[in-house]
This record gives sequence, C-alpha cells and structure tokens, in this order.
Amino acid sequence: MLAIVRIRGLKHIRHDVKHTFMDFRLDRKNHCVLVKESPETTGMLNKIKDYVAYGPVKAETVAKLIEKRGRMEGDKKVSADALKAHKLASFTDLGKHIVEGKMTLEKAGIKPVFRLNSPKKGFARVGIKKPVSMKGDLGFHKDGVDELIGRMM
Repeated sequence: MLAIVRIRGLKHIRHDVKHTFMDFRLDRKNHCVLVKESPETTGMLNKIKDYVAYGPVKAETVAKLIEKRGRMEGDKKVSADALKAHKLASFTDLGKHIVEGKMTLEKAGIKPVFRLNSPKKGFARVGIKKPVSMKGDLGFHKDGVDELIGRMM
C-alpha cells in the first residue's frame, strides 16, 4: 500500500499531469490518498513525482490517519459504531485490513481522500522544490512517508 501526498499547487501544470492528479483524486495541496502498488500506479507516479511525496505506509499510520482525518458520507468523522458495522474492533484492525488489501476505504464507507494540514515545523529546508535524494520532500520515500504524514495530521 502506498500513500500519496500532494505537496505542490495547481499553477503551471501540464495537461497530462493534471489528468493524472484527477485520476488519483488529488485536487488540492496537502491532500492524501492510499493506493495499491501496481505497474500502472508506478507509471502514473513517475509522471507526477515532481509534485507529490509518496511511499509505503505502515498499518499504524493508516489507522491514525483514519481516526484523525477520515470522513464518512456527510463529512462526519469515522466513529466506533461505523467500525462495529463492519465487524472491526478498533482503528488498528481497520488499518491492518486496508494495508493487507482485505478491505478498501470505499467498502468501509470512508471517503478516499484525506485532507491534511501543512506539516508541523514545515517541509525540509528545500522541501517543495527538491526530491528526497537532495534532502527535499518530493518524490519516493523508500523508508515510507509515515513521518511526513504524522507531522501533517
């Protein structure tokens, strides 16, 4: 499971890149989506790597993301009652099921886009202009984007 966080804004984006963002449902800055890793997804991510941070995500981070930023239909927070309807004991169980691929956000009744804040203590020094290899925040995070998402919740 990969988490994709849009970091850069809307101005001066090529047409094909804009359509890729629409396919991922990343309309605005600081929005996050969870997707399965596949060759198609990898190709799409290569196209938008200069605008997003992405990488593998842990089940604990997914659980915390759903608990704090998850929304259901009508823009309501995800509650324990909603989890019980799907026979889940806690948010950690839901996070594990989503990362393992046993359940999707749509089946759980949760909106697929998470609206995040700007990160606490800001982006890296050259954050939204340079890739991770140059001490920035853009592109593929091989250790996972858990730390960045944690600062943005």
